[in-house]
Amino acid sequence: MASPTSPTVLGALHRLCSVEPNRLLFTWVGDDGRDTGTVTAGELGEATDKVATALRGWDLHPGERAVLVYPPGLDFIPAFTGCLAAGVIPVPVYPPDPTRPGRSSETFARIVADCGARIALTNATYDRARKVAAVAGFFGRSVANTPDLTWHRTDRRVREPAAPGLRHVPASPDETAFLQYTSGSTGTPKGVVVTHGNIAHELAANVTDLRLHDGTRGVFWIPQYHDMGLINVILSTVSGNSATHLMSPVTFLRDPAIWFEVMSRVGATITSAPDFAYDLAVRKTTAAQRAGWDLSRLEMAICAAEPVRDRTAREFSAAFAETGLRDDVFFAAYGLAENTASVTNRGQGRATLDKEALSRGEVVNAVEDGRAVVLRGCGRSSKPGDEIRIVDPGTRRPCRPDRVGEIWVRSTTTTAGYWGRPELTAETFHAKLAGVGDPRGYLRTGDLGFLRDGELYVTGRIKDLMILRGRNVHPGDVEDTVRDCNPLLRPGGTMAFSVDDGVRDHLVVLVEVRTDRLNREDALRVWDDVRTHVGLEHGLTVGTLVIGRPGVAAKTSSGKLRRQVVRQSFTDGALSEKDGVLHTFRSSGHELQEAM
Repeated sequence: MASPTSPTVLGALHRLCSVEPNRLLFTWVGDDGRDTGTVTAGELGEATDKVATALRGWDLHPGERAVLVYPPGLDFIPAFTGCLAAGVIPVPVYPPDPTRPGRSSETFARIVADCGARIALTNATYDRARKVAAVAGFFGRSVANTPDLTWHRTDRRVREPAAPGLRHVPASPDETAFLQYTSGSTGTPKGVVVTHGNIAHELAANVTDLRLHDGTRGVFWIPQYHDMGLINVILSTVSGNSATHLMSPVTFLRDPAIWFEVMSRVGATITSAPDFAYDLAVRKTTAAQRAGWDLSRLEMAICAAEPVRDRTAREFSAAFAETGLRDDVFFAAYGLAENTASVTNRGQGRATLDKEALSRGEVVNAVEDGRAVVLRGCGRSSKPGDEIRIVDPGTRRPCRPDRVGEIWVRSTTTTAGYWGRPELTAETFHAKLAGVGDPRGYLRTGDLGFLRDGELYVTGRIKDLMILRGRNVHPGDVEDTVRDCNPLLRPGGTMAFSVDDGVRDHLVVLVEVRTDRLNREDALRVWDDVRTHVGLEHGLTVGTLVIGRPGVAAKTSSGKLRRQVVRQSFTDGALSEKDGVLHTFRSSGHELQEAM
């Protein structure tokens, strides 16, 4: 049996409560950029025990699941650690909007059914909204498939005295700690089984990879239910690795400047965000604002959770140089929930490659011109015993060093599989190499890439790869070309995929415009700009262009484009005005549909 001093999250919290109970762990930042709440180690330890006591009072036993449905805020943290203390398996989820039944509510219902949870934990804010919506007739429809779910608030006073001595002790590092649901590109939620051992190894690697020390101060807005936000931010902080300021993702999206104002104010040493956030920061902050910020103490600005663009790194570093930001603090990382969170970290390499050769899966150096593509390296793994292999996904044989293949991983942080899906677990988590006599299993990531000088470079997703005119085309390359071709387009709302029209595959491009309406004349200009730039840059014909309102390009909770979900909707003819589509054009220039 493990002891309270073993390397678990609760063990680390126990030590902090004993040695430094007044140590500040979390500070919550409101929409105006001001601090609105704090949590010390002692306060979190006490709240953890109260939640664990309440869970026992609600007749939940070790191994049972509870979905955690919280709006962004500090209440989520003791709910999660309280579940661990009671041996209950927490299932963090995106809180569906009670007043707007739709995709998020349907996903929530599927997750509840898949994990078999019979209770949901929340706070007063969400519970009030849920009840009001139920009276109005909204929420009842959206959770029609979860009638047996009982809701409990964890921010209420617990009548029974907390019992810290009754904290659950994991029987082994392989015991399930929590379920991380991921929908990926297909839209079907799968519960990744993360063990206590997985978390311990991930947090140990964080200390090295993220250069954590006693003076580490972090500022983050990454969602609390996302693997990076939960493990690399929240659980790392609970373990005593930093003092952390948190804010809502909505706060950042409304005003990206607040992110940097807080970092400047508190002297942040670390932050992380997806690529789109750094790009948005350049476009949505002014030179005058940046001149007033001091980011000289920032040691790491991590870019992860979606493909890292070389241009984003260069433009962000140049624009924020006047804040005192050093040019060596921007790092790329690569990870996925199936490997707990990270695979590689601290990437700063650049590879300038021949674009045409890369479309054939060949890694060939080139000079930096119009026929080249520049990729950012995602770093290396520091986890002892880790192996990263580049494998031909068809033959399952290792690729030559100059070839692109699927990224296969074996690591101490490779999770136990998918909840209740043994066949998919065997296929994804226990893949065997062919022709090398290695009986050990690997995690198939579904991502394509190559290794150069030990550093991993990611080129795209297998499922997203398009074959057009006999060439392999990565959708990200087309999206990069389109995103700036017309000033009416939202750079983060561009998506490319291919469909079979019965004769051959043709290219479909979906773009979001900055407004909810677009007249036909402006739509035609967008059409001309998109097909001209794609034709000149890639030698491809845009078969169909879909122009939509903001939000029509579906994304995961971490900001990744859900190309396969949108592609299926397009193929089924389900993309329409109600989904935000404004105009649709085909390669002949004939408009098929116009939403008024």
